[in-house]
Amino acid sequence: LSILDDHSRYLLGLHALEGTGTSGVEQRLTETFRRYGIPDQMLMDHGTPWWNVNNEPGLTKISVLLMKQGIDIIHSGIGHPQTQGKVERFHRTLKAELKCQPLPETFSAWQPRLDEFREVYNGVRPHEAIGMDVPAQRYRVSPRKYVEKPPVWNYPAPYEPIQLNSQGSFRFTGQACFVSKALADEVVGVRQLAPKLLVCYRTTYVREIDLKTGRSRMMDAPVEEG
Repeated sequence: LSILDDHSRYLLGLHALEGTGTSGVEQRLTETFRRYGIPDQMLMDHGTPWWNVNNEPGLTKISVLLMKQGIDIIHSGIGHPQTQGKVERFHRTLKAELKCQPLPETFSAWQPRLDEFREVYNGVRPHEAIGMDVPAQRYRVSPRKYVEKPPVWNYPAPYEPIQLNSQGSFRFTGQACFVSKALADEVVGVRQLAPKLLVCYRTTYVREIDLKTGRSRMMDAPVEEG
């Protein structure tokens, strides 16, 4: 798991994980946020655990965690690695450096090796893109602090707060309405614009439901002001 600052190229985290499961990624992200604060935005690809192809609108437990911290989520274009050119360049550098020595033979040996690379990358290796400075010279800790227990979100009128069930659904005038499994047990805001319902989670619209046909479509758009 690599966490790279877009402006300074500072490598906030480089973690050896045994898989892409939610718990390991969540733990490392939380540790990083506690140490360096919360970014305004995070850019990521459509891979696990950032995107769920089986769960419209692609929400995962990790993306919900980020939304609770007020982080805007931006996904790169599918099949368009240029969107994340800085990250792709970083990974090429990482692979080249790792090949300079025999690769670790055990999982436990990987993290010390990655920590060593991170120290050199941040504080020793100059970067042409930032005027031959090292990232540590450019990076500043975010003033936004990690919130251990985000408060309950206040949905203003005309949105009605509704708690989803364990399947990410709710009932409206007797009709079952599915939102997202990733939002199971969360509180969403529902606004009726007959014959449709607009469902938002915090500051983002996530689903539009047609009450007449029962059909719905995923959404990923900011909630308008007022």
